[in-house]
Amino acid sequence: MDQIKDILFAWQKRKGLEALEIYAYEERGLKIEKKDCRLENFQPYEERGLAVRVLQDGALGFAFTTSFSPEDILGTALKAYEMASAMPKDDYTFPVPEDYPILPPVKESLISPEEGLDILQHMEEKAFSCDSRIKRIQEVGLSHRQGKIYLANTNGLEASWDYGAFSLVAVVIAMAGDEAQMGWEWQLFPLRERISPEEVVRKAVYRAVNRLGAKPLASQKIPVLLPPHVAVDFLELLSESFLGENLVKGKSILKDKMGQKVFPSFINIVDNGVLVDVIGTRPFDDEGIAQRETILVKEGRIENFLFDSYWGKKAGYSSTGNARRGSFKNQPSVGLTNFYLQPGEKTPEQLTNKLPQFFEVLEVLGMHTADSISGEFSLGVSGLLHHKGETIPVSGMAISGDIFSLFEKIEALGNDLTFYGNIGSPSILTAELDLAGS
Repeated sequence: MDQIKDILFAWQKRKGLEALEIYAYEERGLKIEKKDCRLENFQPYEERGLAVRVLQDGALGFAFTTSFSPEDILGTALKAYEMASAMPKDDYTFPVPEDYPILPPVKESLISPEEGLDILQHMEEKAFSCDSRIKRIQEVGLSHRQGKIYLANTNGLEASWDYGAFSLVAVVIAMAGDEAQMGWEWQLFPLRERISPEEVVRKAVYRAVNRLGAKPLASQKIPVLLPPHVAVDFLELLSESFLGENLVKGKSILKDKMGQKVFPSFINIVDNGVLVDVIGTRPFDDEGIAQRETILVKEGRIENFLFDSYWGKKAGYSSTGNARRGSFKNQPSVGLTNFYLQPGEKTPEQLTNKLPQFFEVLEVLGMHTADSISGEFSLGVSGLLHHKGETIPVSGMAISGDIFSLFEKIEALGNDLTFYGNIGSPSILTAELDLAGS
C-alpha cells in the first residue's frame, strides 16, 4: 500500500489539488453451496480493489479500479479529478487523524475446503436426524472471508484493519403427505467460533415442521410475539428514520422529534460500532472517523441520529462514525454499524407464560414493500397460535400499520438479543394487534 500512497500523494501535490483519499482492500475467501445434498458452488477466491476520492474547491470526484499497476492507479486518480472538475462546489471534506478505539483483532486462518464440506455434510445429517418430517435439504451454504482495509488521505490520516466474516445458512423442507413447508436460518459473525451449525439447523427445522398443517384463522385481536429473526426486519425498517441523510432530506418521520418521548420508557436503541464480536465492528468507518457507541433512543426518548462527515455538516452535527461503503466501488454514505434494540430481563417463555393465548410470528412476507419514510407496512404473516397449552399452525394472515405505532404497543422485551448481520433484537411481545385472516 505504501507504493500506492507514494504515487497518488505525489500526483496530488503536482496537480495542486485540495485533498486526495485512498481506500483499498484485499480479500481472500471460500464460498461453498450445496443444493439437495449436491455440490452446487465451490469458489475459493482472491480479490482486491482501489478507490480514489479527490477534492477540489469542495467538489468531490470518485473513481475505482481493480488494477494496482502504476498506470492504472494514476488513470483512476485522473478520472476522479475530471469528475471533481465537472461537479459544483459543495461541503465535502476529508477527516484528520484521531485516536481509534482498541479492539480485539479479527484474524484467523481461512477454513480449508475439506473442513468446509464436512461442516455442510454435518448440517445435512443433523437436519434429517432432528425430525423425520424433514425430507429435503434445499440448501446449505458456507462463506468464510479474511481481508484488510487500508485508508489514507492527504490530511495525514492513515489507518488499516484486518477483518473477517464467517457465515452459514440452512434451508430445509418438511413434508406431511402432499404438503411441504420451508424453514431457514442463517448466522454471520466476524469469527468462526461464534457460529453454531447445530443452532442454524435446529432453528431451520423448527420453522419448517411447525408450519405443517397451517391454515388461516378468523380475523382477531391478539398479543403477538416477534422472535429475533422477525423483529430485526421491523428494526431495519425503523433504522431508516435515524440516518442523517434522511433527516436532512426530510425523509425521516423523526425529524422534529429530538428529545421527545416517542416509545415506551423501556425502549433503548443503540448503534454501536465498537461492540465486540459483531460484524459491523471496526476501529474506524469508511472515511476514517472513529467508530463509537451512539445512543439513539434512551428510555423512549430520541437522543441522536447517525451521520457521516458530509451529512453531519449539512445538519450541523459532527460525524458519528457511520460512513459505510457497500464495496470499494461505492462512495461512502450514512449507514449502520451494529444497530440493535437493547434486551430486557425475561426469557421468551417468561414473556408469554401467563397469557391465555398469543400469536408467534415465524415468517413475514412483503417487508420490501414497507414505506421507509412513513414506516407504514402491510405484511403477510404465518406462525403459531398458542392457545391454553395448544399450538396451532397458522398461515394466510395479514398485519398492517406503521412501525412507530407497533413500537408504541411493545409490552416487554426478551433477554435473547440475537444479531442477524449487523442488526440485532431480542424477542418482542406486543399488546393486542389486529390480525386479518379468513
